Amino acid sequence: MEDLIENSVIEGLLFSAFDKFGPQPIYMFPKEVSEEEAEQSKLENVVKLSYRDYTQISIKNLSMMAGDQEYIELHKDPDKAPYFAILPFPDFNLTSLTIFHFIRFKTSKEPTAASFSILVDRNRRSFLYNNLTQLKSLVFNFLLKLDLEISNGYKSPEMMEPFFKDLLLKLIEIEKKPYAPITHATRIKVVFAGLDDSGKTSFLLSIDRKYSKLIGLKPTIGANVTSIQALGASIFLWDLGGQIASRQKYLTKSQIYLYETDLLFYFIDIKNKARFEESIEYFQKIMVALKEFKMNTPIIFIFSKGDKDIVNNQEIKENIQYIKAKLIEIVSSKKPEIFITSIFSIFSILQAFSSGISKLSPNRKLINLILQRFSNRADISLSLLLNNEGLVLADFFSWKALKSSEIRPPGEEADDGKLRNIFEITAPQFTMLYKIFSEFRALKQDESIFKIADSVILFKKIRIADYDFFVLFLMDDEIKKDRINELMPDFMYRTGDLLLRYIS
Repeated sequence: MEDLIENSVIEGLLFSAFDKFGPQPIYMFPKEVSEEEAEQSKLENVVKLSYRDYTQISIKNLSMMAGDQEYIELHKDPDKAPYFAILPFPDFNLTSLTIFHFIRFKTSKEPTAASFSILVDRNRRSFLYNNLTQLKSLVFNFLLKLDLEISNGYKSPEMMEPFFKDLLLKLIEIEKKPYAPITHATRIKVVFAGLDDSGKTSFLLSIDRKYSKLIGLKPTIGANVTSIQALGASIFLWDLGGQIASRQKYLTKSQIYLYETDLLFYFIDIKNKARFEESIEYFQKIMVALKEFKMNTPIIFIFSKGDKDIVNNQEIKENIQYIKAKLIEIVSSKKPEIFITSIFSIFSILQAFSSGISKLSPNRKLINLILQRFSNRADISLSLLLNNEGLVLADFFSWKALKSSEIRPPGEEADDGKLRNIFEITAPQFTMLYKIFSEFRALKQDESIFKIADSVILFKKIRIADYDFFVLFLMDDEIKKDRINELMPDFMYRTGDLLLRYIS
């Protein structure tokens, strides 16, 4: 094992779990060295870890996950996918791809919280980012086999070494494949497609806050490429004009326009029933092109022009249900993610865009989990975590948030029978909240309180490294602010590194 690791980008493999003493390293390769040798290795710019070092990494890993009863009760469903994150360990000059899951020992009624980490030199972390999908799949399968191996209890490291060696050999095979080195700022390609007059450019201008340009807007001819800097990445936005001649060019030259698309927004005008079939046919052709490139590109469907005065109209509702049914047939392997947007509701556009961007983050699920636990402990009904540009990085709500809403609780029929997200539930409040947020972020104060109906809104600005982030809390009593302030340092500790590496 040591010889293989010495000649690999992999610096170590670590399996950790909770026991009665807290987070503990169970299996670690290469084997630990003395603390003196570990200290000396730092001077020589070589990675050698002592048992204490492995324990510190285990503590950080599992503290991010929270192995307490609250979390275990929440995740007893064995079908839930494990959480994962890319975590930095600057004290050891390492970065890890860490998978969190639960071991189910036959001798215990309760699952045991555990984590598995692939450790690499932080200067070679591009290996993790560029091979993330393949690595996740490989490790998930490894953990399934590992759980079977230790279902009756932990075996000795010597007995388990061949098992870990087999994984290491597979990781080295991935390492041998050529890949493009990661740049200081990750480059992300986001494509906006749909028929002409389907709302693509208006959507983009709304994100860019250029409202004056919406008046007399002319159709996009060909492809218009712009870029924004956000979340440590350069995000290139490809606005593909929807005229028929342009659409044919994109499909014919898909290696230029569609290849290496990291995220696709597809637009359908919900008012223009006459062009539904044409729009669906175009989307199917895009899907064919993506499949030819063997790309598993996340897709967000934008049902545009869903203005407040028409969205509850019976004809529009029927249009929406018809398009949904068609899309489900096309993407039958998974439920399509759909957002109804309007240029008169900037928050509907921002939420759709945020949801798409979040799919590019390896750390989104873990950040959401930490925000959820924070909100539960502070007894907060609803919370949002945003960056300085207003992108929603994480969200949480409890059913208390429905008290001031007309949306029905679970089990009662409402539109398609399900509540999709917190923004549908609290749209009236958060349309106003976003306006307040836009004003608040320009102020120098670190927090502010607003009262809306029977609710209290608390805005808090938090600074991590050189970046400002904002947390919005909906609560029923202002006194809860004290509990929020008490818990905030721990929240910032748990999310700091994850937010700085939200995408890259």
